[in-house]
Formats: sequence, C-alpha cells, structure tokens
Amino acid sequence: MSKNAIFKITMLAGAVALAGCTDTIEPPVEPPVEPPVGDELVIISDGNPAEGLSVIIGSNTDSYARTVLTRGTANTDMAAIKAAPTTNPADSSYAWDIDTVAAANPAGSEVYFVVGSDAAEMDLTEYAAGLLTFDLSVIVAGDPSSTGHQLIMQSQLGDNSTGYLNRTVKYFNQSDLAAIESAGFNTIAVPMSCFQASDTFDIAKVDDLFRFDIRNNDSVTYEIGKVALSKSATAPEGAVVWDCE
Repeated sequence: MSKNAIFKITMLAGAVALAGCTDTIEPPVEPPVEPPVGDELVIISDGNPAEGLSVIIGSNTDSYARTVLTRGTANTDMAAIKAAPTTNPADSSYAWDIDTVAAANPAGSEVYFVVGSDAAEMDLTEYAAGLLTFDLSVIVAGDPSSTGHQLIMQSQLGDNSTGYLNRTVKYFNQSDLAAIESAGFNTIAVPMSCFQASDTFDIAKVDDLFRFDIRNNDSVTYEIGKVALSKSATAPEGAVVWDCE
C-alpha cells in the first residue's frame, strides 16, 4: 500500500472519530442565577443620606425653614427644633438626637426631621407594596393623649410654597411614642400602602422620602438612625409595626 493511501485512510479515520465525538458533546452549563439585589433602598445610614438627598430639620415656628444638617455637627440655631449627633449602641452606628421644643405656636407647631431634596425626584414605584422602616429611640414622649403627628412623603417639585399640597400622610399618635419611651432603639415598620397615591402626590416623583413631623406644640426628644424602604412587605423580626389605622 502506498504512503499516500495510508495517509488518506488515517485522515478518514480521524474524521470519523471526530464526528463520533461531536455527537457526545453536551451544551455548556449555564452558571446559577444569583438572587436579585437592590430589594432595599437605604436613604440614611450611619448618619449619611443617600446620594442626592440631605438630612434636614425645620418648623413652621422657624418660618418653614429647611436647614441641612452636617454629620457630626450639632444645630441649635432654630427656635423649635435642636439636633445633635448620637450613637445607636446596638451597632455603634451614627444617629441623630432631635429635640422638638414646645413652640407654643398659636396655629399649632409643625416640627420636622426630613430626609429628602428640593430638587431630586425619585421613583419609588417598585417599593409601593413594601415597607418604610426606621430605627427610632424615644427619650421623652411627652403627653400620651396628644394625637395627630405625621409621617409624610412629598412631591415637592422645588416649590416650597406649594409643596405641602403634594404629599401623602400616615398619622401616628403620642401614645405610639409613649409605648417605646426609654426602650432604646426599635425598628419601626410602616406599610407603604399607608402612603396613598392621589391627584397631588406622585410616587414616581418623590422629593421628601421621609418626614417625621411632630405636631400640636408637643415637646418630644427622639433619636433616628437608619431609614430605608424595602420591597418586602414582611416586617423585620422584632420590629414595631405601625399599621395604617
């Protein structure tokens, strides 16, 4: 047999062998899909607000001023509200100590701690079925019979003169504060369903994501740590739930 014939037979055998191997090759295995991330939007943690937001205090007694707080710096310039740095002993994280001075405003005081912006518009639609959570320590609750405090989300649209019209409110009472007075930090969980959409509030254009508003000239001292929005409607273990009632 010639060398040329031997070469052709060898090549043919190799091709057949490769063809046979091809039939046994299995498709590549796809890597497992990682669980989704971003189920929580942290809007303030360790004293730092999320990008584009600020920590703000103000009151109607102080002409509805909105004063931006600086991490690590106390603010005692306002008549109806004072702010100072503090610590959550559970994890040594930064928190804000807020004292709402009894303003004795004839119209009734509005004294507020805000995480928000006068410019940014955030779309919170994907959190609409979840929870608002915040770490709260009540040092002095005041008169437990007082009612009508407010948790507010607002579409401010950069116009302070009409911003108050573009809001949705979850009411809470002094008794809610008294229930956790002197108990250290508790995680408060509020269903996002408590913040109802309306003709004037657009959950896709939220400027003030969190406004903790003490009313009725009550003097309350509280501390606020982490504030977040969660897509999950399940409250964290041990949380105090403030329902929509």
